[in-house]
Amino acid sequence: MIYFKKYFLFVFVLLFLGGFGALSYIDLLSANIQNEKIDLKSASFFEKDRILKEKYKKFETDYSDNFSNKLGFVETYGGLQKMLGKKLIDDPVSFRRVYKGENDMLYYIIPKKDINEDALKSITNLRDNLNVPVVFVMPPNKHSIASTNFPYGVLDYSTTNSDDLYKKLVEGGIMTLNLNEDYFKDKLDDSKSFYMTDTHWKNETAFWGYQKTFEFLKSQMSHKLSNSNNSNDLSNYSIQKFDNTFIGSMGKRVGKNYIAKKDEYSLIIPAFETSYNYKKYDENYNMLSEKLGKFEEVFVDKSILEDKDEYKDKYTTMMGYGSPYEIITNQKVKDNSKIVIIKDSYAMPFSAYLSTNVNSIHMFDTRYENIRKTLLSTIKTIKPDMVMFVCSPSSIFYFEDMFKF
Repeated sequence: MIYFKKYFLFVFVLLFLGGFGALSYIDLLSANIQNEKIDLKSASFFEKDRILKEKYKKFETDYSDNFSNKLGFVETYGGLQKMLGKKLIDDPVSFRRVYKGENDMLYYIIPKKDINEDALKSITNLRDNLNVPVVFVMPPNKHSIASTNFPYGVLDYSTTNSDDLYKKLVEGGIMTLNLNEDYFKDKLDDSKSFYMTDTHWKNETAFWGYQKTFEFLKSQMSHKLSNSNNSNDLSNYSIQKFDNTFIGSMGKRVGKNYIAKKDEYSLIIPAFETSYNYKKYDENYNMLSEKLGKFEEVFVDKSILEDKDEYKDKYTTMMGYGSPYEIITNQKVKDNSKIVIIKDSYAMPFSAYLSTNVNSIHMFDTRYENIRKTLLSTIKTIKPDMVMFVCSPSSIFYFEDMFKF
């Protein structure tokens, strides 16, 4: 009976993959894809190698783009893996392997990675070229090294990597707030702090990170932040909860049939009076949009929450995915205080809460080339009180271009 089950599953998987593969090949043949003939006779060995690699990469892209019912395949495959009791869904990209923890949360398994020394040099060079404090805020990892969610033998190095980064930043004289340490001290729980099916921290955790950053800046910096509304006190906010509303980036890799449940979402809105101007720009500093009004009118897009698509990234309800360059102006703070934030997606809800204490926040996403090229000169023009990095520690390890400024 055991052998029958094994052979049945083996044949089923072959037919399953073969069926989707055949349908995808038919779609590929019917797609309007331009074929280009290339003469390799006169090309050198290295040139041939380069051309063939590019052709193979294009074929992979074309096949992926024309994969028949891609979402259906992911969901069916995920359901099969759940039926087989699989905890690990593999991926060709090592740091994109998805693991289901004992708490049913999805995690990426992060391998050990050497420090990106060039990124550290760029950060210290930026600090040396600016006559203002530079602070690095490190958000916590979704999986802590003390967690029991992973069984023996499943190795995740996200905390090890971030600890190594913290040591290097401190050695380089960069003022650093390691929120991973505070996460341990406060005994926060993954299931309450992060989305079940996504990498990002919940708005509640972003607010907690803002509170810790406010306290850190107050104790470490001579510049005092405005706080007339006690905006670092959560009791001065209203909280709206939306249950079972979306499936995040990790969930998209395994499908809804694999996950335990959909994620909830919370909106945390100031109960005190607010007035903002919020501008977004492209990487060439051309304005994309401008909003004026209350906190919820400029930062919140409720149409995203109301969208019935369960794969819609509902965590972007606050501030969207971000833009290459953004300016937040709090018209209730009159002290002309300015902060520059160099950010990835972790900075989005965080910066909205920090803006309650600052007249203006200028945000730069250095994943865009022209932002990197113009970063130093633009910051000098702004003349901020401080520059703050708010990005996942993994960004330094896996997005090297982000720090080539």
